[in-house]
Amino acid sequence: MTLAGMAAVGVLAHLLNLENGTVPAAIFGYAAFAAAWLLAVPLNHYEHAYSIRSSDFIFSFYVFSIVALMIQARTLHLLWDHSEGLSVQIFATFFMISTLLTGFTVEAWPRGTTKVQRSSSAPIYDKANLLSQMTFFFILPIIRLGNTKFLTAEDFANQLPECVYTAASQPLLDRYWKANMERATKWGSKPSLFQAVLRSQLIHAPGLIVIRVARVLANFTVPAVFSLLLAYFQDVQDLAPSQETAAQPSDNGSSGRTTGNTSLEYGLFLIFCMSFASLCNVILVAVTRQYCTVRGLEVRSALMSMVYRKAIKLSPGSRQLSTTGQILNYVSIDADEWSEGGLVLTMWISIPLEFVSALYLLYKTLGWSAWVGLLTLVSMTPMQVWRVKLFNRLRREVSELADERIRVMTEILSAIKVVKLYAWESPFLKRILDVRNRELRAIRRMGAIDAVMSVVFSSSPLIISLLTLSVYATWGGPDFTPGTLTPQVIFVSMTLFNMLKNPINTLSDVSSATVRLVVSTSRIQHFLLQEEIDSDAIVRELDGSKNPSGEPPVMVQDATFSWSKEAAMVGDESVENQDDADETQALLHGLNGGESTDIQRPTLQHINLSVKGGSLVAIVGRVGQGKSSLLSALIGEMYKFHGYAKTVGRIAYVPQQSWILNATLRDNILFGLEFDQERYDRIIAASGLEPDLAMLPAGDQTEIGERGINLSGGQKQRVSLARAAYNDADIYLLDDPLSAVDAHVDQHLWSELIGPQGLLRNKTRLLVTHGIHHLQEVDQIILLKDGCIAESGHFEDLMAAGKTFCQLINEYAITHRDQGGSGTSSRVESGISETQSQETVESCASGDTATATTPECDNARSSESKEDTKRDKKAGIIKAETYEHGELKLSVFLTYLRAMTYKCTALIVFCHVLMQMCYVCTSLWLKYWIGQSKETDDQGNPPSLKFFLSVFALLTLVCIVTGMVLNWVSFGVALIRASEYLHRKFISRIMLLPPSFFDTTPLGRIINVASSDFASIDERIPLKLYEITFQGLTLIASLTVVAFTTPLFLVASPFIAFIYYYIQKYYLHSSQAAKRLFRITKSPIFQHFQETLAGVSTIRAMGLQERFVKANTRWCDNHSNAFVAYGYCIRWMEIQVQVINVSITLLAGLWFVLLPQGSVNAATAGLALSFAMSNAQALIWFTRNYCDMYLHLIAIERVEEYSEMRTEAPRLTAHDSEAGRALEHHWPQKGTIEFVDYSTRYREGMDLVLKGISFRVEGGQKIGIVGRTGAGKSSLTLALFRMVEAANSEWARATSRNSNQGPDEPHNEDQLDGGKIVIDDIDISSLGLADLRKNLSIIPQEPVLFAGTVRANLDPFEELEDAELWEALERSYLKPVIAALPGGLLFQVAQNGENFSVGQRSLICLARALLRKTKILVLDEATSAVDIETDELIQKTIRTEFKERTILTIAHRIKTVMDSDKILVLDHGRVVEFDAPEVLLQDESSLFYKLAKQAGESR
Repeated sequence: MTLAGMAAVGVLAHLLNLENGTVPAAIFGYAAFAAAWLLAVPLNHYEHAYSIRSSDFIFSFYVFSIVALMIQARTLHLLWDHSEGLSVQIFATFFMISTLLTGFTVEAWPRGTTKVQRSSSAPIYDKANLLSQMTFFFILPIIRLGNTKFLTAEDFANQLPECVYTAASQPLLDRYWKANMERATKWGSKPSLFQAVLRSQLIHAPGLIVIRVARVLANFTVPAVFSLLLAYFQDVQDLAPSQETAAQPSDNGSSGRTTGNTSLEYGLFLIFCMSFASLCNVILVAVTRQYCTVRGLEVRSALMSMVYRKAIKLSPGSRQLSTTGQILNYVSIDADEWSEGGLVLTMWISIPLEFVSALYLLYKTLGWSAWVGLLTLVSMTPMQVWRVKLFNRLRREVSELADERIRVMTEILSAIKVVKLYAWESPFLKRILDVRNRELRAIRRMGAIDAVMSVVFSSSPLIISLLTLSVYATWGGPDFTPGTLTPQVIFVSMTLFNMLKNPINTLSDVSSATVRLVVSTSRIQHFLLQEEIDSDAIVRELDGSKNPSGEPPVMVQDATFSWSKEAAMVGDESVENQDDADETQALLHGLNGGESTDIQRPTLQHINLSVKGGSLVAIVGRVGQGKSSLLSALIGEMYKFHGYAKTVGRIAYVPQQSWILNATLRDNILFGLEFDQERYDRIIAASGLEPDLAMLPAGDQTEIGERGINLSGGQKQRVSLARAAYNDADIYLLDDPLSAVDAHVDQHLWSELIGPQGLLRNKTRLLVTHGIHHLQEVDQIILLKDGCIAESGHFEDLMAAGKTFCQLINEYAITHRDQGGSGTSSRVESGISETQSQETVESCASGDTATATTPECDNARSSESKEDTKRDKKAGIIKAETYEHGELKLSVFLTYLRAMTYKCTALIVFCHVLMQMCYVCTSLWLKYWIGQSKETDDQGNPPSLKFFLSVFALLTLVCIVTGMVLNWVSFGVALIRASEYLHRKFISRIMLLPPSFFDTTPLGRIINVASSDFASIDERIPLKLYEITFQGLTLIASLTVVAFTTPLFLVASPFIAFIYYYIQKYYLHSSQAAKRLFRITKSPIFQHFQETLAGVSTIRAMGLQERFVKANTRWCDNHSNAFVAYGYCIRWMEIQVQVINVSITLLAGLWFVLLPQGSVNAATAGLALSFAMSNAQALIWFTRNYCDMYLHLIAIERVEEYSEMRTEAPRLTAHDSEAGRALEHHWPQKGTIEFVDYSTRYREGMDLVLKGISFRVEGGQKIGIVGRTGAGKSSLTLALFRMVEAANSEWARATSRNSNQGPDEPHNEDQLDGGKIVIDDIDISSLGLADLRKNLSIIPQEPVLFAGTVRANLDPFEELEDAELWEALERSYLKPVIAALPGGLLFQVAQNGENFSVGQRSLICLARALLRKTKILVLDEATSAVDIETDELIQKTIRTEFKERTILTIAHRIKTVMDSDKILVLDHGRVVEFDAPEVLLQDESSLFYKLAKQAGESR
């Protein structure tokens, strides 16, 4: 820079010293040049010191200065023979050019070593200089790194532009969306999210328009220069005969081309201009795509955040309308359409401009005949409009069916444990496949439309060229005489027609993409317009310290609430005057008193409630009376029709079904708050979690699986309580938290946490409970009946009143006393003091079932616990999502071809080849036509025009027909076969994977594959495969023509091929890593969405929306960052490849320009160069589509990863085996169960959960199973159903390959024999899983219902008559309830059974068990969610309806198992006691005796 300035000063001094004077302009020019560059030196220095990137102004000044100096150098060279004293100027000019080129190189070289850059955290794009940004050279270090190591998320970190961060994009779009809604409300119109999106990007419109227009102009500069080049070749060809006749040697010896339009210099100038224009076009294409992509990503990230924010604001009615699957599709599919939305929409700027430019150049070439092409295009417009309308309708249909498929999948996989226990995989698989088949039928109809419309798009360039050239050849000359066909006319026209092919074909894709974009945006708009929860329904004052003296923290006055907005108001009814109904009917008196959202009667009516600060209020009532609804109403989760409700202070909410995050146990308790060791330890102790922490592999740092999969029900409930306690709220709403724990844990939680002396004693507590043993200690009791507060007061007052509450207590006491138990009063009268109770608690480890142990047992337990903790340091359960490294395997591509079938593949390739032959033959025929047009027959007549046009028309017709067949086979047959095959294979394998897979794999990860990856398989891969095949064959044809006409290309082709191959290999390592990272960073978004939607009530109640929004923002930004990095890699590769193509065109042009005089054939040159330039377009799209398809194939790779996992053991039993023969004789007939030295673990590499268990259960016996948390109770039932396999068995080892979980240290038990389980003399490991599970029944701890009819929930196989279903419902006390519902058995159950209370769901599960009529029934704490009276009725049903069956009952209510034939006591996976309850109760040292004594059942 300094040298250039000094050189300019030197020239200036020389000019001033010339004797004969000089031109003032030259003096001024050199003076200005010197001043500019000398002043630029300090500016550049300071810019390096304080800026993270090179100055665009200095950078541009370099370019302009070099170009100006080059022009000046040529001018000085031309003036050399006519001026004196120019030697100094010429030398100085070339010196300045060389120094500026050196400076430009230094300035353009990427920085990274300056102090300011090292200290900056800006993205590497922001640090790159202008040239690096335009050529994407800044990404080269990462691409280079990808060739030396496997790239990870850390390597791609910090690529995201500031505007794409959700924190910047969401507020911007949200502001425009709100303004749009306000404007629509004002004018009475419908709001438009699409319009709001466009307005939010309006500031970028000028930039988008400029770069789009510049790209089009650069693109069409190429054919304009090409036209001049062909004219040059024609002039050279015409000049050769005359020069040969004259036989005069050229003055300069350069093939006779001396001056004018035939000079060699002019030809070289044209070819270099054409190459430079092509290079500019390449750069502008890359820059345009990246700029548009960034704009689309900005909208996408904003929409994803807006959907999330809306999801946590939905009202009860809106939550019914929007299922989890639908909301996930809004994010995974609809918002994702905007990834390329900026590119799609801005093409509507470039496409018309391309049409106008091409038609203008065609007019310049063909005259008025070009209007024929325009009219042809216009005539095709109605078909395009028709296509858009059909595509719009079909796109909506496909989107809705995809929503339904994802919803069904999400629901089924969320309850996969229940599905497997009931052996319901087949009907639920059929349900998913039925929806999928409807989705594919809609996609097939879209394929049919594509086949018809191929006439417009694929074949339109040929049709236009046929009609236009035919008209030109017939009437295109002056006065409508035949036009003259020259190489310039033909090949420039064909080049322009080929260039028209791009906007025409793009018009099809852009139209489809725009339709998808509009439909997707309108779907999101529909969601965003859904009703939000009314934040004003409950007056909430968060600062409890400002509460006026005496004002109750919870106050409700004459309020009516409902889950349904359309609920009809019912008149006042006197609760006291209601007639008592039959006991079983009153138990579940319809859903109108429960938590139904479908019945029109309000759920809660005329509620009047006032809770004093610091008091403990118990809410009681039968199942379905509105207890949980009352708490939901207080946190604003219900519609309030009238009345007044207010809370003062922060609220902590513990739902009935515990909500656990996939995080460490400590994070689940802290819930985003700062860690306070002292406070934390107090809460852990009060929640009874200390023994559980000792058992967990990494204590409170143990990762808790999705939905708390590795915690028992009691542990999850205690974690939920600990979370609420740590929140240190003012008001605690506790929805039956004691139902999932055992008697002594119940007592511990009451005395240490919830009760009058507990940690929360000074807090306001509202406790929903089904137990009555604590009611004497509460400050107030509220009895709900039919959605009304029937009674309210203190225990003694309600008992003295002698009304409903007193009746319930007395009935329970009588029933309990008749069974030999002492009841609540007996426990109180037994004289067990609080001190004695506490001593018992302390003598037993806290758990779901209290078991006092001997000192030897305690020591053994302590030792074993420490050993377990020591040898298993691994805290995680959820395995990280892995992805393949390196190149994509060829087998992945072959998998897709096999899915299409090789027959379809061969037909597609044949049609592509035939179409390409038609294109090539058309060009060759035109070349032949040009040659023959100058010849005449013997009579002097020109060749028959009709003959030439007929052949041309025939080739066009063959191309049209072939295109229609090709499109139908590609998008109507092969696509459907591949998608159907891959999806069936995927979902069938998922349904058959072992339960351990779902323990370690988040559901969001599977849903990501089912939605995003199959969206690629259904739409992107078929389209990309079609396009790369077409463009690949176009490249082959073009290169073949160029090679035959340009021998120089044959010499250079090996080097060009090597460079191309090297770039591809070099690029793919990093791009694949980025794309795979892009795929896997989507799964956490889904997982976080699902967790949020599952716990949205807790989040809103505790005011934690902002924290979860920030987490969603973080996941979305990580995902966008990977996409941006992937885009940079693609742009870099596109530019490198296009430089190769420019080199091909340059070589071809140089060959013809440098040919000796007389060797140039204008037609051959036009054919070669037209193919070389069409090769440019083909190579651009081939490269782009090849990379896109190559990386979309990762979707198939991920699908295959799941599809190739090892399944569970076979579902069916071999007919010729002993077990098969036993099944034919209605096995099991007795119900005898025998565990023989049985051991198992949940996954290979983990500790044993059952250790050498041996016991025998005779047929028809009733066995009660008790034990502390981690004792192995649930594991025992899972083993019986083969949800876990015997340790070290064949299938246990086989399925362990699905997980990367392994042992940290060798286990001593690894070589042991896992034993066996025998039922009626048949080893269950010899049975098929479906055969085994269908012959067992279970009522699980967490009752699960599926969306669909009540009938489908009872009998998914549709094997039973309605009468049998009604009988089962009657025996489970549900017949009056179901009969009162609209449709009865056909009543639609909401997602997750949300329109039934938890207790009602338990009774439906009981009805399922009644219908199965198996000899063995397992009750896994099945009555924990129902009140004591309902529990009594269920036990009564079990005793009568299952009296001939073998029953295994896991229960924490000891009275539930007191009438069992035997009690099985487990501890740390071993059998400690197994005998009749009366025998164990006689031994005061037995564990069971101490447990019964604690529960008041020892008498």
